[in-house]
Amino acid sequence: MHFSSPTSSSPQNPISNPTNSLSTNNVLLLPSNTTSKMSFIIPNNNTNNNNNSSQQQQQQQIISTPTSGLTTSINSNGINSISNVSLSSGQTTQQRLSFPQRTTSQSQQIPQEEFAKILRVLQENNMTESVEIFKKEYQSLFNKTTSSFSEPYFTALDGYISYVQEQPDTSRHEFSQLIYPLFVHMYLDLVEKDHAQEAQDFFKNYVQNTNLQATVFAAHKDDLFRIKSLVTKELIAQSEYVKSFRHNGRYWIKLCNASLELLDQFLIKQQKYPLLTKIVQAYFQLEINDGSARNAETQRLLSGGRLGEIKTEDNTNRMYYGLLRDHDLTRILQHKAILSSSTGADNEDGVGDDQPSTSKNRKKLKKDFFNQRQSKASLKVDPNAPQLTRIPIPELREHERMDLINTFQEDYSRMLKITPDNLPSCCYYTLLNGYLEINCLEVSEDSTLLAVGCKNSSIYVYSLNRRKLITMKLPSELERLDKSNEHIYEQMMTNDDSKDNTNQNNDSDILYNQRLLCGHTGPIYGLSMSREKWFLLSCSEDYTIRLWSLLTWSCLITFRGHTQPVFDVQFGPFGHYFASCSLDKTARLWCIEHAQTLRIYTDGCNDIETLCFHPNSNYIATSSSDRILKIWDLLESKEGQQMKPIRQMSGHKLNVCILKFSKDGRYLISAGYDRQIMIWDCSNGSLVTCLLGHSDAIFSMDLSRDGSILCTGSADFSIRIWNFGQLIKDKDDGKLDTLQRVTPSAKYELVTYRTKRTSTTLIHFTRRNLLLGFGVFIPPNDSTTKATKT
Repeated sequence: MHFSSPTSSSPQNPISNPTNSLSTNNVLLLPSNTTSKMSFIIPNNNTNNNNNSSQQQQQQQIISTPTSGLTTSINSNGINSISNVSLSSGQTTQQRLSFPQRTTSQSQQIPQEEFAKILRVLQENNMTESVEIFKKEYQSLFNKTTSSFSEPYFTALDGYISYVQEQPDTSRHEFSQLIYPLFVHMYLDLVEKDHAQEAQDFFKNYVQNTNLQATVFAAHKDDLFRIKSLVTKELIAQSEYVKSFRHNGRYWIKLCNASLELLDQFLIKQQKYPLLTKIVQAYFQLEINDGSARNAETQRLLSGGRLGEIKTEDNTNRMYYGLLRDHDLTRILQHKAILSSSTGADNEDGVGDDQPSTSKNRKKLKKDFFNQRQSKASLKVDPNAPQLTRIPIPELREHERMDLINTFQEDYSRMLKITPDNLPSCCYYTLLNGYLEINCLEVSEDSTLLAVGCKNSSIYVYSLNRRKLITMKLPSELERLDKSNEHIYEQMMTNDDSKDNTNQNNDSDILYNQRLLCGHTGPIYGLSMSREKWFLLSCSEDYTIRLWSLLTWSCLITFRGHTQPVFDVQFGPFGHYFASCSLDKTARLWCIEHAQTLRIYTDGCNDIETLCFHPNSNYIATSSSDRILKIWDLLESKEGQQMKPIRQMSGHKLNVCILKFSKDGRYLISAGYDRQIMIWDCSNGSLVTCLLGHSDAIFSMDLSRDGSILCTGSADFSIRIWNFGQLIKDKDDGKLDTLQRVTPSAKYELVTYRTKRTSTTLIHFTRRNLLLGFGVFIPPNDSTTKATKT
């Protein structure tokens, strides 16, 4: 575990007395500006443009000295003018301010450090034109070179920032999308051309600008820390970030038609900054967005991806997000109604020892229900649901069908209906003495087992219902069992419950309530239990995935294929398949019956950090180090074709920690270090809304059994419950504010549960909608109060 990175502080005004660096006795004549000529073509844009010459306008430049409140106006034609100065007392005076005359005496020159201070003040106030004029005059008067090689880079970026500031408020945010990628490419270009010191000055000059910090760089703080460390050509060549940023595709920007025409005029017709046009032509791709310009808040939410926004064409493939009929909740409930109507209330327990005919009929009815041919009316299913044969999924075995029916009879029939007036109870488990030692937690589907993965490569399994952990009988005892008995699976296990209850508190019996699994040679990063609690998957830093038997408490097989540490592993909803993701930039699909990989999904230059299975087991969702969410189809691609994601979604500003599909499979919910809960529509990859409320990273998330309640756990020592069902209903009814995309937390947040000093690592709803929380206690004497996930 590590702690969140500190944010950089705002720069302070370095000038204490501006009169020491500026003289007020002389008049300075400024030369007229010259315009460089060039031409270039933006990809995917019309280039039918005439070379129209434009007359040069006289622009008034303002030099501001905040400490004294003095403002002097200098015309571009070289004539000083007198301007009004607003003082703190509210009075208005007039005063003349000018630069010193040209002189060859070294003592009359402005010192280099003073020159840098003045430049910084002008740049912090976005006075780009004044910066350009001041640099030129400093060079001409004192024969000083300010950064001979980096000068075009400063001039070009300052000129574009000034152009953005001149745009109206309704479209200014669209033009500002280009500032960050232009800044990065210019910095990398300076370093690659062996101008490291000038590159560092270039970096500090813009990153320390408070206005850019609050707007342009706010969505890229994590990447700026990486960029700052790239100070040599060798580091750039080895950097995975640079490979992802420069060689994994063009930076994608969406503009409305009006903004694109203005940008085309600025870069082509005016031809003032050839360096800008060269970078845009080499690394950018501009897409026309239908309609008018998007509002600033929507653009802010969708920004943050390493390569800008997502191409529209990347989300056009069809996705079958519906559920499979054989595993649908409604069909099981319908089966329950058939059973109850055919057997009556007296036989509801299903024992039937004294009535063998009834028990036989019940067993036959259960079997026939799953195998019967459905009528035409019942065959009418969701058109968005995939066919049962699209992905090979084994049919449910008899004991699995019986377990499903018993589960719905015993638990789902007593499930709590959660409403704003009937909120769920929360049972919280705090793990002591595990701070900085526990990496991951996993709870079984029936909420009876808890698995803990530790940094010392060990796995602990605990019983949560005060029952001892069962073990399979010895082979000699298994041979004597009647294999035709329908309760054969229960008879295969040892039964130690016959012991006297007085021995329950003995230390020897406590050992049966927990198990230790050893085999990995590195820290455990991910755990996943199968639905029937027979198997446990674990992934580790040792590049391997292990399948453990929770019946014999031993390792059955080790899956090898990843070439770097494995970050996450998860069983599919039906237990037959499982998926893993790794630092080797791949996600892999496996089957418990084969030791080899079935599918390999490659994410270019980015590590894949977390994943999630779709409820119909036809898709998996992944999140990589570039903060882009991708949904992959498990269907085998045609021969020779590369596996490509069918959905891509960008909007998170920091790494994503947890992914979760909604119960109906249509929506994907993501959360992570940026404290945003983003809800995506899988039908088209669009953002539904963003929920804000947590004040620290979000590590855990779960939906209630009926899918109407969303619960999130964070490192801010709180658990928040959201009315997810009402949010989706408002979205379908058109009542959700989809323009702003940000939903106030007070509108859908139902309640907040707080812990004392426990960061919630895992959240789980039981079959009866009881909320379980799990977390590691953070000692109060620790120097840092909040820990974050590894």
